[in-house]
Amino acid sequence: MSKMRKAFIARLVLFVVLWLAGCSFFSEPIDISGLWVGSLLWTDGPAAQFTSPIRLDLIHMDRDLTGTVTVDGPGSEPLVLEITDGYARTVSMSLEASGAAPTNPPQDVEIELEADFLETQMSGTGAQTINGRTYHFTWEAVLVAPAVPPAE
Repeated sequence: MSKMRKAFIARLVLFVVLWLAGCSFFSEPIDISGLWVGSLLWTDGPAAQFTSPIRLDLIHMDRDLTGTVTVDGPGSEPLVLEITDGYARTVSMSLEASGAAPTNPPQDVEIELEADFLETQMSGTGAQTINGRTYHFTWEAVLVAPAVPPAE
């Protein structure tokens, strides 16, 4: 391969790398903060094929997600779980939330959610663990109230 051809290929590769970097630099950052409401469909366990409401109150800063996940608990009592770990980027999100079910004695509950989102809709899969037993579901939600920006 000639020196001129090598130089051309090197410049072409450099151009493509810089162009791709510029595209991500100028792309609008995502923000999925707000109130998301939807349903989950249990795919196994004692509630298989039943649906339950789900509510996500999300705060999205940089790539991190915080907030709460609310699902129906034992006896249809709302169970509010604090997000302990979460992220969102491009078109996907993942989070883990945990808390205690208001039963006697209290039961430890953890939930994991994975989803893809597009503007005001998201859907994915998840798992809920109660005292070491894991049950799976699919879920979907829509944005019903975007986060209100702080007053300046």
